[in-house]
Amino acid sequence: MTTAVDRLAPGDHVCWAFRGDDERLTTMLDFVDAGLRAGEKVMCFTDGTAPRTLRSALADRGVDVGTAGALGRVAFHTADDSYLATGRFDAEAMLDGWRGQLVRTRREGYPGLRVIADMAWAARSPRVDGTERLAWYEAQAGRIFADGYATVVCMYDQRLFADDRLRGIAAAHPATVSPRTADDWRPRLRLARTADPVGLRLTGEADRTCRDALEAVLAGLAEDLPADGPVTVDLGGLAFADAGCAAALARAAGALPYGMRVVGASAALRRLLGLVGAGARGLTVPLGAGGDAPARRRGPRPLRSGRRSPARPPARRARDGRSTACRA
Repeated sequence: MTTAVDRLAPGDHVCWAFRGDDERLTTMLDFVDAGLRAGEKVMCFTDGTAPRTLRSALADRGVDVGTAGALGRVAFHTADDSYLATGRFDAEAMLDGWRGQLVRTRREGYPGLRVIADMAWAARSPRVDGTERLAWYEAQAGRIFADGYATVVCMYDQRLFADDRLRGIAAAHPATVSPRTADDWRPRLRLARTADPVGLRLTGEADRTCRDALEAVLAGLAEDLPADGPVTVDLGGLAFADAGCAAALARAAGALPYGMRVVGASAALRRLLGLVGAGARGLTVPLGAGGDAPARRRGPRPLRSGRRSPARPPARRARDGRSTACRA
């Protein structure tokens, strides 16, 4: 039987909301075991569970955690010697640490990095200095992990975090697991930077539940993807995207020095881009074989219950016969 852990892939950054010590321990054991079997480097950050408890439980499963640790393939850290090493939560320092860790792990020759972290320390009382920036940190960490090399699970105990705070933290992750997750769960959204063409690929669904994660990655494209031409954003793998996604794309396009070229958009998303992305500097949406055209603003007509919207006039045609605006 496959579990949610088995469905994770490099590039996934997941908020794992759980309720119960047994679930926390089982998830951590499954995650570490899977990473070691895949030959990846594994980092486990604990708080509610002592590292020695995890090592003992892994040994009971037949995992040679002693040898793996001696070889540097697995490492266990407490929150106090990692996230809170300075006595407070320093978001920028942690982000710099992840950048360095990815570089080191690649140099060591591992096919990937696996990270699982129990975030219970962020709910300590009195409140830890710096944790007010936790959601921002998670969204910015998603920018780093969007290079498709690390698989990252951030575990949040629902007994410790207020619902509204946990919702904000979840929105900073592209995907969320909860005790109510169905057996066929897949990450809601996957974000992966691409090299050829230089850009970003979105897969799954993009809506308000992962809005902050998406906006952080899009807003960071200019810095994360130096390019000498338009950045290509591939939306062909999106099954659904709301107006907020379209607006985020438009804002990101305006911040890129050479603009953004959106490909693979569905008819519905092209329509949204034409509405909310209208007039956005540097945003172009392919019309198919005919070429590219800038998204153009069209004022939305309000609809009243029981009435049809007025029929649209035919799209104006350019001299070569192609439409000059994106229409569904």
